[in-house]
Amino acid sequence: MTVSKVKTLLSHLGTVTRLYLEEEDKTVRKRRKRFGGSSSKRYVCGWAEFPSRSQASNIAESIHQTQMERKGPHRDDLWSVRYLRGFKWEMLTEKVAYERRVREQKLRVEMVNAKREIRDFKEKVEEGGKFDMMVQKNKVKGKKEKEKEGGEGKGKRKFRQIKAMPDDGE
Repeated sequence: MTVSKVKTLLSHLGTVTRLYLEEEDKTVRKRRKRFGGSSSKRYVCGWAEFPSRSQASNIAESIHQTQMERKGPHRDDLWSVRYLRGFKWEMLTEKVAYERRVREQKLRVEMVNAKREIRDFKEKVEEGGKFDMMVQKNKVKGKKEKEKEGGEGKGKRKFRQIKAMPDDGE
């Protein structure tokens, strides 16, 4: 149901000055689209403003728990309407602004974490390069030692030997 459809349904009851519908969560929409559902926007809840308080409260009482349409795709849906005493339209915009600030803050934190991970990864790569250089130097050093020893196989370790005791026949 679109904003214009809700406005036409409510305008039969009285003049609608403002209308705000809250979209469903993006993750829910993605899941619905992935499993073959409709890709159109859906709304979770909404607020309507009427010119006077009395008209708004009368409309809320009259359509609460009634069918939205007699025919059409929303014929089984019921209105769930309440009159909100003391509600200001600015409260909606404050909520939206607050959610936007929270979302931006989360993005900033994620960016900082991503930069830190990239920096750590680069440091590890550089350390790995240093290790490779050390291994390469040791190989070159080992080849030079082999050449000095006369081309023996792999460098053999030399141990100091203790002289054997003479066997007395025991």
